[in-house]
Amino acid sequence: MNFFELYHRLAKITIISICLVICAGGFVRMTGSGMGCPDWPKCFGYWIPPTHISQLPEDYKEIYSNRGYDKLDFNVFNTWTEYINRLLGFIAGIFCVCLLFFAVLTTNITLIFFSFFLVLMMGLQAWMGALVVYSVLAPFKITIHMLIALFILSLAMLVHRMTSINNVVFLNTNFKWACFAIIISIIQIIIGTQVREEVDELLYTVSRSDIIMNLPFIFEVHRIIAWLVLGSNALLLYHYRTVFKSHFEFKAIIVIISLLCITGILMSYHSVEGVYQLFHLVFAVALFLCQFSILLKRWSLSIVGSP
Repeated sequence: MNFFELYHRLAKITIISICLVICAGGFVRMTGSGMGCPDWPKCFGYWIPPTHISQLPEDYKEIYSNRGYDKLDFNVFNTWTEYINRLLGFIAGIFCVCLLFFAVLTTNITLIFFSFFLVLMMGLQAWMGALVVYSVLAPFKITIHMLIALFILSLAMLVHRMTSINNVVFLNTNFKWACFAIIISIIQIIIGTQVREEVDELLYTVSRSDIIMNLPFIFEVHRIIAWLVLGSNALLLYHYRTVFKSHFEFKAIIVIISLLCITGILMSYHSVEGVYQLFHLVFAVALFLCQFSILLKRWSLSIVGSP
């Protein structure tokens, strides 16, 4: 086994770890655990979070009052949910550093460059995570945090593709529909993040049963763009119909779009329950994965020679 093969396998693990971080972030939002740790990188001043309120100083509410703890109480579930999310992010960062190490061993300049860039983006993401905490979950910063995560995921998929020997390419095909579908998906994820923030704000003053009728116009925009998501992916599937049976991404898109529709309907009829929001986010990221994988297969990117 050469260093390229080791790198390729590690890149796959890195992709999985990044996906787990995104899912964990969605779970943090679903459970309202975003401020479970009011400081960063420590949690209530500890590297290992407290498990009981008795481990905190008596004036912890005053100490962290500027982080919302003048209104919040210590909640061990929220604290450890946020901590596990950070821990998964740290593990994903370690994998990225390991990728850089193996890239150096391959002596391939292109691979070293992208691996180094991936490590830099993970550092940027960690810094943005700190800003999210210090801003007490400012909606704009949360959206940027999500977009950086998608960019990191794209980079990991790119280096995985670059070190693949079985580099299947779609010949004589235009990639504009794949790009169009990806752009629509990213816009929808951004707007979906904003809708989620509106839901969180409304829950302070409105009962969950009345959430839908009190959501601002951005919720209607989210619904409208859902039709664009459906249409753009239908065009993508039609454009690549000749290779539909050969690649799992196309079959996966049909399943994912169906699940997105189901979870969207369930949210509408169940007052945007958090569990449906989590699954909706996971399926949206899965759709992005499939679309970007199709785009990568448009080019011959492999830097590994045939054995």
